[in-house]
Amino acid sequence: MNGPHQKKITGFWCEWSFWSLIWWTGTVALCALLLWDCLPWLRGDPRTAFRYTKLNEWPLEVIWWLLIPITLWLQQRLTMSDRRWAWTLALHGAIAVVVASLFVVLGAVRVVFANHLPASFLPVVIDDLCGMNGWNYTPALVYLLLTFGFYGVAFYRESRDGQKLAGELRVANARLETRLVRASLDALKMQLHPHFLFNTLNSITGLIRGQRTAEAENMIAGLGELLRRSLEHRQEAMEPLEHEISFLRRYFEIESIRFQDRLMVEFDLAPDCMNALVPSLILQPLAENAMKHGISKDPAARLLRISAQRDGAKLILAVYNDGPPLPKDDAILHHGIGVQNTIARLEMLYSGGDARLWLRDHPPCGVRAEIILPFTTHDP
Repeated sequence: MNGPHQKKITGFWCEWSFWSLIWWTGTVALCALLLWDCLPWLRGDPRTAFRYTKLNEWPLEVIWWLLIPITLWLQQRLTMSDRRWAWTLALHGAIAVVVASLFVVLGAVRVVFANHLPASFLPVVIDDLCGMNGWNYTPALVYLLLTFGFYGVAFYRESRDGQKLAGELRVANARLETRLVRASLDALKMQLHPHFLFNTLNSITGLIRGQRTAEAENMIAGLGELLRRSLEHRQEAMEPLEHEISFLRRYFEIESIRFQDRLMVEFDLAPDCMNALVPSLILQPLAENAMKHGISKDPAARLLRISAQRDGAKLILAVYNDGPPLPKDDAILHHGIGVQNTIARLEMLYSGGDARLWLRDHPPCGVRAEIILPFTTHDP
């Protein structure tokens, strides 16, 4: 309740209509007071004289009550933009001279009325006042100070509004970039889903043709569970390593049906790494590559090891298989969808080379795919 009330008060004080109401109220009150005070003199009462009215006794500076809105209006009309600033300064200088002259004329008018002189004496009185007191530049300086003060406030507001707009644009741009990155990540992840899905469906087809219906049913059930999990976390760019490993275990349950006794999966996971944040589905394409290009091509190969270790501020994830060595052609090496998408996702999620993917032979036999990430965890 206090929040909206405070916001309403702030907006009320910032409204031009509020200050306009105050000015008009003060102007009406001032005119009414002066008129009431000099009304007997205007009626010709012989007991009153102009010199005893407030029009003569009050200082001429009261006229600034009327001049300040005019000064503000002139400042808003004479903007210092583009190439008009020199012309604007010259015009304000001329107006300052006019204001100073106005105060001299008003002072002379008061002298004429106070001494019951005819209006024809006004130029003579002006000359006498200027000769005795000299030219008074104070009104001109006050006008220039007010004008440049209004310009300063206007420039400050424009700068503040510009900074606010720039900040809003930066936030909008950051949100747009985040959405674009998320859309790109989702597109990459959706490329992996059909790739894995088609391989699994081909395996199910092979099992059905081989009259291995029970294994086919288990693979279908496992595939449904795996797809459900992947769709639940499709919008999440990062997830704990524990969730990733849980996904992989279910994935290997499906693959073990296809490979039967040829696949042996080992996990070497440091306990302090299980809550580390990793890109979702980052290990599955590497594991799939290890089976497709490693274990499937070597009848003697059967070991696939998933490891996670912490090295200071780095998290090292590795997928090892004991299959044949890597091809010598780099173009062939990085041609697979899994490797390409993994590299692309790491580049989107991490900047400055904070994350890397290494594919290397692991003597005496096998290939090791290694991902190095910054070690980060969920907030407590």
